[in-house]
Parts: sequence; C-alpha cells; structure tokens
Amino acid sequence: MLKRFRVERAFRSLFYWYGGIIARHPLYFVIIPLIVALGIGSGMLFLDTDADTDAEILYAPENSRASKDRALIDGIYSDVNGEILPQHLTSPGVYGQVIIKRKDGGNVLTRSVADEVLILDNTITTIRVEIDGENYSYFDLCMKWQSKCIPIGIINIFNSSALSSPDFSLSYPVAEVVTPSGSMPFFVAGEIAAVTFKDGSESEIIAAQAIQLTYNLNSSALGLLWEKEFLKTMSDFTSSNLDLFWISSASLQDELDSSTSDILGKFSIAFSILIMFTIITCSMTDWVRSKAWLASFGVFSAGLAIITSFGLLTYLGVPFVNVVGSTPFLVIGIGIDDMFLMVAAWRKTDVTKSTEHRMKEAFSEAAVSITITSITDALAFGIGAITPFYSIRIFCLYTGVAVVFDYLFQITFFAGCMALMGYREEKNLHVMTCRKVLPKDEAPSTAYRIFCAGGSNPNKTPKESDHEATQHVIMNFFRDKYGPFLTSIFVVPLVVLLYIAYLGASIWGMTQLVEGLTLSRLAPYGSYAADYYDSAQEYFSTYGPPVAIVVTEEVDYSDQFVWDELRSTLYVLEKSRYFHDCCSALWLDDYLSYLITVNGSRIRETSVTELFKGDNVRMFLQQPAYQKYSADIVFDNSTGNIVSSRFYVIPKDASTSNSQKDMMLEARKIVSRSSLPMIAYSNVFPYYEQYVAVLPNTIQNLGIAVGAMFVVSIVMLPNLLSSIFMCFSLASIIIGIIGFMSLWKVTLDLISMINLIVSIGFTVDFSAHIIYAYLTGPERTPRKSAIHALYTMGMPISQAAISTILAILILMTSDTYIFICFFKVMTLVMAFGALHGLVFLPVFLMILIHPKKCCEVEQQGTAKEVETERGEANAGFHSDEPYIVRQDGAPYTISERDSQD
Repeated sequence: MLKRFRVERAFRSLFYWYGGIIARHPLYFVIIPLIVALGIGSGMLFLDTDADTDAEILYAPENSRASKDRALIDGIYSDVNGEILPQHLTSPGVYGQVIIKRKDGGNVLTRSVADEVLILDNTITTIRVEIDGENYSYFDLCMKWQSKCIPIGIINIFNSSALSSPDFSLSYPVAEVVTPSGSMPFFVAGEIAAVTFKDGSESEIIAAQAIQLTYNLNSSALGLLWEKEFLKTMSDFTSSNLDLFWISSASLQDELDSSTSDILGKFSIAFSILIMFTIITCSMTDWVRSKAWLASFGVFSAGLAIITSFGLLTYLGVPFVNVVGSTPFLVIGIGIDDMFLMVAAWRKTDVTKSTEHRMKEAFSEAAVSITITSITDALAFGIGAITPFYSIRIFCLYTGVAVVFDYLFQITFFAGCMALMGYREEKNLHVMTCRKVLPKDEAPSTAYRIFCAGGSNPNKTPKESDHEATQHVIMNFFRDKYGPFLTSIFVVPLVVLLYIAYLGASIWGMTQLVEGLTLSRLAPYGSYAADYYDSAQEYFSTYGPPVAIVVTEEVDYSDQFVWDELRSTLYVLEKSRYFHDCCSALWLDDYLSYLITVNGSRIRETSVTELFKGDNVRMFLQQPAYQKYSADIVFDNSTGNIVSSRFYVIPKDASTSNSQKDMMLEARKIVSRSSLPMIAYSNVFPYYEQYVAVLPNTIQNLGIAVGAMFVVSIVMLPNLLSSIFMCFSLASIIIGIIGFMSLWKVTLDLISMINLIVSIGFTVDFSAHIIYAYLTGPERTPRKSAIHALYTMGMPISQAAISTILAILILMTSDTYIFICFFKVMTLVMAFGALHGLVFLPVFLMILIHPKKCCEVEQQGTAKEVETERGEANAGFHSDEPYIVRQDGAPYTISERDSQD
C-alpha cells in the first residue's frame, strides 16, 4: 500500500514542481498552445460533415456472420448470367418506394384511387436525369428482368379492367397478374396491405387500406441521381384524396447528415450558455478574487481541444460520421469539469502566499485529480474503440483524442491563464478592468464596495478571515450547512433507505429494457423518412423481406437424400412461427415435375444423374414459367454439375427488433441442422446483426472498463479498499443508468451503448474525487472527513453536473433519436453521478471506511521527504516523527495533531 500511495505522492510532487514553472513563465504556456491549436485546428477547414457513409456501415457490426455470408454468396453468384430480381440482391440496392393510403382510411382497391395512382406512376416513371448531355428516364435506369423493367404488380392490376367489376377479388398473398408480357404470378402481399378477405375465404381479398410501389434501379451513379429527382418529385406531388409516404435508399443518410449539420450549428448556443454559467458560478462579490475571466478561459480551453482534435483527425483522413456531432457537447462538459477542479484548488490556497507558491499548491492537488479523470476518460473511449461497430469506433476516436487534448490544454493554456490571473490578484487588480482597487475595508463608498473593492489589505496582518474570503459561498454552504445535515444521525438512515429504493427501481428497470435500434428510430422525427418507416411498420410488417436458403457447395442433386433434406428444411422453416407457409418455391420440385412432364410418365432410375447435368437443367430454366429460377442455380462450366442453388422463404410479423433477431437466429438454427452445406441470408441480416451483438458488446465493454478503472484506482488512490469502493460505486451508477433508460423509453442499442461507454469516465470522475478527498483530507473522524470531502469537492461536482447538462441541453432540441438519446442518457449519468458523489458516497464512506485507520500509515513519511516535495514552502520543518499533510499542503506531526484535538 505504501508503494501505491507513493505513486500518488510522486504525481503531487511532479505537479508541485510543474506549477512553479508555469508561474514563472505563464505567457509561454498561453501563447504556444494557441499557436499549436491554430496550426493543427486548421484541418477543420477540410472537415466534411456530409461524408457519404451507408447506414449499414455505420450501425451494423463488422465481420459479422451476415457479412461473411454475403461475401460467400457474392462469390458464388458473381458469374450468374442474365438479369436478376430484387430478392437476388445481397444488399438493399438503389430504389424509390411509395406507400399510398386514402386520407379517410378507406379502400384503395377502387377505380378512383387506381386512376390517381396511375397518374403518380406516370409522373415517377417519366422522371429524367441528364449527364454529359444525355437524358435518361426510369426505363433506362431501372433494374431489368427479361430486358424489361421489373413490373409492379399493383400497377398492372390498376391498368386492367378488373377493378371495374362489382365482384372484384384478388388472390392473396400470391396472385396471377396479367402484364404486357403475359400472365405471371406476383407476391402481392408486398404491395397490398391491411386487406379485407372475401367472406368465407382466406386467400381472396376484396379491399385493402394501403398499397406500396417499388421502383428498383441499377446501382450506377445515374441511379443515384434519379433517386434525388424522385425525392424532389414526391415532395412536390399533391393529392386531395391520398396520403403519400416515400423514401429512397439514400434518404436515411441524407436526413441524418442534415440533422448533424443542424445540431453542430447550434453548438455556438451551448458554448455561450456555458460561458455565462461558468462566469456566474465562478464570480464572487470580491472583485479581485472573482474568477469571471478565468472561467471564460476554461471554456475556451475546452473549445481549443475540440478544434485541435477535429483538425488533426481530418488531416489524418479519419471520416466524420453523424454520431460525432455530439462530441463537442461532451468534450466541452469534460473540459469545464476540469476547470472547476482547478479553480476550487486555487481557492483553497493561502492568499498571503506568492502566486508561484499558490500555483504549486493548486497544481499539486487539482492536477492529480484531473490526471486520474483524464486517464479514466481516455481509457473509456479507448475501450469503446475496440467494438465491431464502425460508428462507435469513429466516435470514440474523435472524443478520446479530444479528451487528451483537453487535458493538455488544461495543464498548459488554462494553467498559464490561471497564473496570469494569480498575478492580477496578487497586485489587487479588478477582475474586469485590471486596474488596482482598494480592499473592501477601505472602500470610500457603498457603490465602490459593491462594484469595485476586493482583495487583501497589505497594511494589515493576515488573518484567517483573509483565507475565508477566498472561499466561494457554495463551498461554505457544503461545509457549514449541507455536510453536517447529510451526515447527521437522523439523515443517514434515510439516505440508506433512498439508496435501497434507487437500486430496486434500477434493477426492475433493467428487466424492462428493450434491445435494438430500428431504422425508423434513426430517421429524424417528423421527416418524410420517419413517416414512411412508421407507415411501413404499420402496414407492411406482416410479410418481411425474403430469406434465401443457399446450398453453398456442390452436392449430388440426383440423390434422393438431397431431395429429402431440401424438402425437410423447407418444411421445418414453413412450420416455424417466424415464417409463412404460403409463399415458398423450391426449384427442385418444379424441376422434378418438369422432368415427369417431359418424360411422359416417371423418371427412370438409370437416367437420374444425367438429368441433373447442366444441359437438362438449363433447358428447364429456359421455359417461361421457370425462368425465375435462372439466377438461383450456378453451374460448373467444365462438368455441367450444379455448384450451388437457393430458394426463398418469407418472414412472418418481423416488426420489432427482437422478432427480427429471433427470426434470423431461427433460420440459421434450422439450416444448421441439415447435413447439407446451407446458410440462411437476407439483405437485411447485416443490419439485424446489431441486435445480436449489442448486448454482449455492452457487457464486454463495461466489464473491461470497470477492470481498467480498478487498475487505475489501485495505482492512484490511497488504498485497495478505496479502489474496491470506487468500482462498486461505478457499478451502482451504471445499473441506475441502464435501469432508468428503459423507464425513459431508451433502448439498449448502439447509441445508448456509446453513452454507457462515456458514462464510465464521468462516473469515475464523481466517485474518485469524493473518495480521494475523503481519504487524503486532514480530518481524523469519518463524519468530519465526509464533511471535508463535500466542502472540497461538493461545489466542483455540482458545477460539473450542471455545466455538462447545460452543454448537452441543446441536443434536446434535435429531431433525431441519436442526439436525443445522448441527451437522455448523459442527463442520467450526470444526475446519478452527482447523486452518488453528493449523497450516497459521503454517507457510505462515513459508515464503512475510517480515514484514520485506512490512510494514516500510508501518509507517514519523514520531514526530509517533505522538504524535497514542498521546497521552500516547508523549509524549517525538521522531525523524524511520522507526519500527515494539512489542507494547505504543509506537514505536521501526528503528536501535534493529537495535541490540537
């Protein structure tokens, strides 16, 4: 334990020496950081806040099973000749979609609605884009099948005369629809929703409340240009009878970029609010010792850290993603927290001493706390950077680098400003005008005393009241009012009961937590994209995107065993609660029927192997009824054998994140039971992977973080018991945050996981400051030590919590879940961190840890060591008796203390 405490003492000695250097050369520490910040921060001129990053890349885990399956399928089917259908896409592709319903909620399968929809369809398909002088329409850019744009089933139905019949009905979910190319089956459940079935039927509909049009395009740059024109066309299109909800493949990213730019534009408001708050809370009625300008420099120092970190990472080519938009608000809060600690430490120094001495004393105390919290914050973001989520890694990189720069600017730029303000105070200069003023006891008038007077009277002998005058009224409140009240015999039991209630409510809330971040929550509230996602979930969640079951290796399709395995897998899938049993089609069954038809009776056993060779299967695929399978079978060109094949099943009621996750896992579980090499894949699976990964990654990150913080606390805090206590406090705060997240309708997802990572550093800040002050203070009894800890750290903790909430308050005005989630979770972090630091921890420390018994042995040393650490401030103190350190930094022996008691 002695060695561990000497690490902390070594830091104090180092910063004691460093504070003296700053005091002797303050201008260097102000000017050089400014030059560095301006040089590196110039990279922000090249910052692209609208970087084109796909939502899947940002919010889906990297190297997931789905991404590996997609790479495998792309490799197998890369040489498929001909055109493809939407279900063959392994990624969402480029598209425009429109959901249409009547304003009165009535039936959309009517002639009048059909006529309006056909006008809309004509408007969309005649959209043209120009590039290099060439005009391109939808028909030039659409995804094609058999050299024609993929038909939209409901448009062909509306083009027919069927709706005019009073006995109109339509097969559902699959219907035979007449198209210009002939009659063909359509999966109309993906286009028609909220249906009314014909009396006595479960497969024929007569009405519906919503329809959906999908315009699939090729993935060229022209397709993306057409998408933009599509969005513009939809925003301009009006109808008196219909409600329209639309989206494109790029809509989500565009909306997120717009929200990020909007929230960054409001940072100046938060910056101004924080400057006002810091000036108010750091001001005093003593116009010499007031810290208004120093508070402004503290906010400015945090701003320099943001500019420098963003500029550096921009120069290094690190992309900006939308979640980084919250970084400035968090970093400014962290920087101001550090500033409050520095100011509090300065206020506790002896006003009769020189500026250099006061800088040494302030730095020997505050810089250690700042170092501890900066290390824990940097560790928290470093741990977050190891997650498989790209957006979290980028966020943690930006914020972690900003935290490092904030620490550097605090101990250089802000420290230099503090020294300059110290010299101003030493010369008794007014905080605003920098003109010499009289102390309050020499003020010539009441107005002068209120607006001008302050500082010490050099003609009078220093008194205890001179030191008291440097203390802020809030610090005195914590010492004289709040501390004695909280630690009184009547209040302590109430605090224990309050903690039990807090813990119980938190644990109950954790049981109600919902996992997953749906796409609809990423879209800004009230945006056209959010309206579309809400409508899609309401009307089109009964039938989900098709799931491909892919045989990934060559098998003998002429073997009866293979037939049975494929049929058995399809049967089990269709009987599962996660899939429909109505819409699957196994190419093998159609091929066997085709062979029977061609052979006239049945397949002869001796010819089965040859019948599954390439030429025979290719002839089958050339038949109009079976051409839909042509992109689902891959041949070995040299042998003619089938290398891979696939079929599809349709998910059922996959509308929530939990049901989507369970559906994906169930499909994988079913195909894994087969002896055939099969995988289950859908182009939405890479995104669904986050639902599987977010909980274990959260637990992993929090576990690693708590372990890392424990190691840091062992090194930096006075004893092992205090380290254990801090970790329990950290766990208690995190439990509260997670529990009350669910009560505030925040899900456990990527965004809240980022916040939980951030919370680790903040919660350590609150806990470490109080524990450190409790154990290293001059008091001998638990109650006095608790009061001293509140006196020392109560004001900085209160200021830190309030200032951080003020810093993120602007996020509440955002219309995007990402930033609102940041606000909600960080508010919980600040609230519960302050609750523990100002209420629970002082009481439980007082109950469970005796400061004298824990730390007296560890604070022992020799006078020679003290003189080395304190220099001229303690010169003349000579004793070989064990000593402890007073609040002002000077040593005194244990016997002296006992005589005082």
